[in-house]
Amino acid sequence: MVVAAGLAVAAPLSAAAAPAAPTAAAAPAALSAVSANSVTIAVAPVLLKPLHAGEDLAVTVTITNGTDDPVAAGTLDVYLAERALTSRTSLDNWLRPAKAGKPGDLMLSEAMKAPVQPNSSEILTLTVPADSVGLTTGNAWGARGIAVTLTDDGDVKAQGRGTFVWYSNEELTPVNVAVVMPITAPEQTTGLIPGKALETFTGPTGVLTRQLEGVINRPVAIAIDPQIIVSIRILGNSAPPSAVAWLNRLAAATNEIFPLSYADADLSVQTQAGASTLLAPTSFDQAIDPALFTSTPATAATPSPTATATTPPSTAPPATDPPAPTGTPAPTPTAPQPVGPVDGTPPTTEQLLAWNYTATDIGWPHEGSVAAADLPVFVASGLTSTILAGRNTTQTDRDLTPDTAIALGAGSGTGLVADDPLGVALRAAALSTTDEDWREAMAEVSSQLAVVSAEKPGTTRTLLATFDRGWPSTAARLSQTLDAMAALSWQAPATLTAARAATTTDVTFKSKSEPDERVDLAQRLMLRENEVVAFSSALSDPLRITGTHRLTLLSLLANSWASQPSSWRDNVGTNLVDSSVLLSSVSVSTKGPINVVGSKVDIPVTLDNALRQAVTVRVQVVPSNGRLLVGGDVESTIEAQSARTVLVPVTSAVGNGAVTLRVTLFTPAGTMIDQPAFIPINVRADWEGLGALIFAVLVVLFFGFGVWRNVLRRRRERDAPEAAVGQADSTDSAAPSEVSATPSSEPDPSAPDPSAPETEPHA
Repeated sequence: MVVAAGLAVAAPLSAAAAPAAPTAAAAPAALSAVSANSVTIAVAPVLLKPLHAGEDLAVTVTITNGTDDPVAAGTLDVYLAERALTSRTSLDNWLRPAKAGKPGDLMLSEAMKAPVQPNSSEILTLTVPADSVGLTTGNAWGARGIAVTLTDDGDVKAQGRGTFVWYSNEELTPVNVAVVMPITAPEQTTGLIPGKALETFTGPTGVLTRQLEGVINRPVAIAIDPQIIVSIRILGNSAPPSAVAWLNRLAAATNEIFPLSYADADLSVQTQAGASTLLAPTSFDQAIDPALFTSTPATAATPSPTATATTPPSTAPPATDPPAPTGTPAPTPTAPQPVGPVDGTPPTTEQLLAWNYTATDIGWPHEGSVAAADLPVFVASGLTSTILAGRNTTQTDRDLTPDTAIALGAGSGTGLVADDPLGVALRAAALSTTDEDWREAMAEVSSQLAVVSAEKPGTTRTLLATFDRGWPSTAARLSQTLDAMAALSWQAPATLTAARAATTTDVTFKSKSEPDERVDLAQRLMLRENEVVAFSSALSDPLRITGTHRLTLLSLLANSWASQPSSWRDNVGTNLVDSSVLLSSVSVSTKGPINVVGSKVDIPVTLDNALRQAVTVRVQVVPSNGRLLVGGDVESTIEAQSARTVLVPVTSAVGNGAVTLRVTLFTPAGTMIDQPAFIPINVRADWEGLGALIFAVLVVLFFGFGVWRNVLRRRRERDAPEAAVGQADSTDSAAPSEVSATPSSEPDPSAPDPSAPETEPHA
């Protein structure tokens, strides 16, 4: 089938419409939503094929009443533009006039049979007889303008404009068109798409299914987000069967495929935020669960309900299934294996990212936001070709459509300039929800290509058309659009490789910039990552932190966030708060005050580690004045989720009083961790000397008292014999002696019985 062209431009006649630039940012007026309190008309051919001599022109007229009052049944007049639309400028001026002018030559007038009710639309079919069209074989082929007006009692209520293609069997030079379709998932904040989301996205009506279904095995280059591939592969045997089937289908596609940046992170915002090289994942090891890569069929058929793409690495040996009960057959796998290693060995980061790409040196930044300083960074990162929006360039001759490839200058690579007007119409067609909308959009596609083909007969041009980073509501509209364009005799599909070789000198690069707020938030995210990387040098396994943080950063820089500035701002704020908690997860818990008594003591400082891995820190203590002298730094390792007390040696100097110790933690590489902690100290350096003096006095008193007692005792002993002699002379001589130096061997009959109770002796 060959498609004709016809696009409606609808606007109230009383309000002059401003000219709309044919850019990807703004859809044509005919494709935009109907304004409230207005009456609009859309026009398109009934049969999407070129009009030949002798054929009637049948058009559909859609009247939309956006007011609260009925539109009276008036008269519809159909006009033919006075001149052929031989340039894209004239085409744009016809479809989007600055003001309502003369619509052309009247071909048909027909009265409406019924009014259009409030807030509703009416679709009518009008047929212009071949004789009234007024075109013959002598008229050159190409796009022609048509207009339809609604009048009531001589007053024009609304006017709509469109085009159709007139063809009289001339020899054509087809326009080569390369088409690129990005396949991306809705925005994420974790860097990996969870299994449940993948199951939804790859389901029968899922977003990834719709995108792939519309372009697979068609002449369309696929720009794939590697995050999708990794997120499916990293789930191993627990990957949803629909996701595995989707990935296998992509692997078997005949399309050209090249990678976007991971998570489709905006290339321009990275460089404009200060990146000297483009960001990429550093590791996925921290997110791999080895148990998901066993070759046991039961594991593949029965994935763990808790297994997700963000599961931390397990230190336990691979899990094995419990033995099945007697008489129960082992479960049979119901899903094909995902693309990638599932033989019991977890994949490496390189294996997760690996794909058989057609090219890996093409970059696709955010449309219309590439600055001149970005290009050398792209090239230095391996992207020698950059897809640019038309508004990122300046065209020398606006009446002649150039080829897509341009030279960007030394060290800046090659630019592939997307044709904005063609891309806008293609996107509108793919996203159409009704047949009428689709016909209008496809009429624009056909008309654009017809004008380019007729601009310079005999000269082949190669254009690039891109779909935006969105997704069609149905796969049927996307494939229907591509099939309809492929049927045009003035269009030929081209590969992306051929488009890169079709260079022109009629287009120069025009530097653009991302919005200031977007660059500022991206800069804050990237500076925070630098802090996290510096902090991670204290960790026993830094990649568990830095690898995860890099994936999160890339997901927050995704192009899809550009259309949701408020939600993006909130998620960036959440990420900055979470990373602040991470950076303060190793801290000093000692509060003080501490009393220092003596000249040399060890001050205990307790360190807390809230992380799930050990950290090694260097403790630096600095006193606020000279009352204390602190030795060198102390290095200590704190086990995961625990606390440890380190002893810091200090020496009291001169005087007593208060001292504040500033305790700062550093990584072994010298990066400060969190903010310093301050511990109040009370110094009592003279207490040690006073205590020694008191002790010395006590020792002197103790020994002096002992000497004094010994002197007194010796004096008593010396005086005791003299007293005993005097007493012996005055006592009875028969009295027994108190002391016997040599006792007799025979018993004394007068001696008391030793077994008898002891009694005092008689005088």
